[in-house]
Amino acid sequence: MKMHEYQAKILDTEQENPLEVDARGKGIENYVKLDGDIGIVVNGAGLAMAVMDTLKLAGGRPANFLDIGTLNDSRRVVNAFRILSADPDVKSVLVNIFGGMARVDVIATGIVEAHREMEIKFPVVVRLAGTNLAAGERILGANPV
Repeated sequence: MKMHEYQAKILDTEQENPLEVDARGKGIENYVKLDGDIGIVVNGAGLAMAVMDTLKLAGGRPANFLDIGTLNDSRRVVNAFRILSADPDVKSVLVNIFGGMARVDVIATGIVEAHREMEIKFPVVVRLAGTNLAAGERILGANPV
């Protein structure tokens, strides 16, 4: 039996935070609800930790740990915004992507799609760097969110 199969058998979703269960159901494996009010979306656990530390040092409080990973799928970005929108504690969101394997244009497309598909009620700050940055900037520039 593989480890993930074993974990699935012993997982008791009744004992977990409903947002964390929902995130896994939407393909976001690395989401942890925290007690702050600034939602974060990053690609990579190390970047998530650095962003959370930086927020804390600046006096902010992260509302979550959310690593969308390196999968180039704009739907994962949309689903991340669905999770953050479902959290009543989230008052703003910081998207910090350093795209090597994760392409910036795909992330930008996901941000635009999220804003088209749902009412985003909080300010969103986006920092993008890396692969296909110019295309990502064009996408966001052509679709103000």
